[in-house]
Amino acid sequence: MKMNKIALAGLATAALVFAPQAAADVPGLAPFVGSWHAHEEGLDIQPNGNGRETYADKSTCPDAPAAGCGKTGTVDFTLTSVSGDTATGAITAASDPKRPIGGPVTIKLVGGGQGLELTLAGGDQGFPFCNNDDNDAASHYYCGA
Repeated sequence: MKMNKIALAGLATAALVFAPQAAADVPGLAPFVGSWHAHEEGLDIQPNGNGRETYADKSTCPDAPAAGCGKTGTVDFTLTSVSGDTATGAITAASDPKRPIGGPVTIKLVGGGQGLELTLAGGDQGFPFCNNDDNDAASHYYCGA
């Protein structure tokens, strides 16, 4: 019986040692975390640095209105560092092959944290987003809506 307990304790220890580590929060990322919006686009950033941009994908119908043709495009990314008001990382997946996996992502806070500017390889270059908790004045100023 004592041998079984020792074997079980050894298995439990091995499981802990070899278990994948959870992603840690990125230091300084807190002001970037949350849901952001701009016209037909959305941006969600998690405390562990994972994020997703969603947008109206017009790649199959370039003459469509701003809302696109009913297809939603996505870009997944991971932010790995923050320096002042700028977070950086890399694209991890994208529905549009023009946005390369591993390509750089830069997000800069603007307007005292009420907005941010997203720059993606092969895509947005300083595209403005607003915090979902902002006021109407900030929304109109930073998002142009």
